[in-house]
Amino acid sequence: MDSLIAANSKFSFDLFQEISKNDGAKNIFFCPLSLSAALGMVRLGARNDSAQQIDRVLHFDELSQEKTKTPDPCLKYKEQKVLADSPPEGQKGATKPSTPQEYLDGVIQFYHTTIESVDFRKDTEKSRQKINFWVESQSQGKIKELFSKNAINNGTVLVLVNAVYFKAKWEKYFEVKNTVDVPFSLSENEKKTVRMMNQKGMFKMGFIEEVNAQILEMPYTKGKLSMFVLLPSCSADNLKGLQELERNITYEKIVAWSSSENMSEKRVAVSFPQFTLEDSYELNSILQDMGITDVFDEKKADLTGISLHPSLYLSKVVHKTFVEVDENGTQAVGASGAVGSVMSAPSWETFNADHPFLFFIRHNKNQTIFFYGRFCSP
Repeated sequence: MDSLIAANSKFSFDLFQEISKNDGAKNIFFCPLSLSAALGMVRLGARNDSAQQIDRVLHFDELSQEKTKTPDPCLKYKEQKVLADSPPEGQKGATKPSTPQEYLDGVIQFYHTTIESVDFRKDTEKSRQKINFWVESQSQGKIKELFSKNAINNGTVLVLVNAVYFKAKWEKYFEVKNTVDVPFSLSENEKKTVRMMNQKGMFKMGFIEEVNAQILEMPYTKGKLSMFVLLPSCSADNLKGLQELERNITYEKIVAWSSSENMSEKRVAVSFPQFTLEDSYELNSILQDMGITDVFDEKKADLTGISLHPSLYLSKVVHKTFVEVDENGTQAVGASGAVGSVMSAPSWETFNADHPFLFFIRHNKNQTIFFYGRFCSP
């Protein structure tokens, strides 16, 4: 399990570098675990070079051979679906190592989802509407019109749709009355206004000397998930400071930076912006740049574990995300305010996210990164 978590985390940082390399000032939010699981569904049906390329990019090749053959049963998601065009009737093929029925059983067993046949050729518009309706229902109405008209055509064969909506309650909520408009600084000369939430309390916080940045943990209710925020020290060019942080991030460093050896509970005055991030990633070219190429090529793709139809290939991989961050949290019990006199209380440390930062949302028990993001521009 630990090696699978490491593989997913490494994929997280690889994918982030690819998404962000052409625009260092773009807001980013994606779910690497969900994407890894979705691509793992394709991997179940991939063979030969097609399979090996997915293994390398997802770092599955670093797992033991036994674990590579058997997907982790904990990766069960409803947020992804493979939609495949029905093969021509009467299509025959030689027997392959895995039959389509075995593939369907594997998807249900390991990923708790289904493969669905749609008719891209004869009824493109109905197929588009069906996909959009599924995505909208999975995201509680937050993600609409994933595919616009003409985004799917009669040449589409196999679509991997991945939609993620995330909203959770803070364990320590922010009082709405303390939220104020403040400037958010990209640089000395460029500022934008944000709604800044404020609270004082006990938080785990640390300082990372090698990248000159603070790290703060903000737990969600019940303590199962936490948001970790990596905030570079304020400078004349805050985007440059963020880029320096990004260049130095690795899976091993994130583990060290967020460990109990580096973070301790302190009295912290937290200022954190409200934000809503919504994005859609068409990942074909990004995944090809990372090394997954054959599955997108009609002549090279080997997805015979999914279908015996020899010309099956992956037409589109789409990842749509939505996240809201606001004051909402569990209701407070008793009166607010610290116990003891102000004069005798120790000073508050400050965590003021009024300039670009990175954040990730992690499952605390097994340290799996569920979501990863960058906030640069309100």
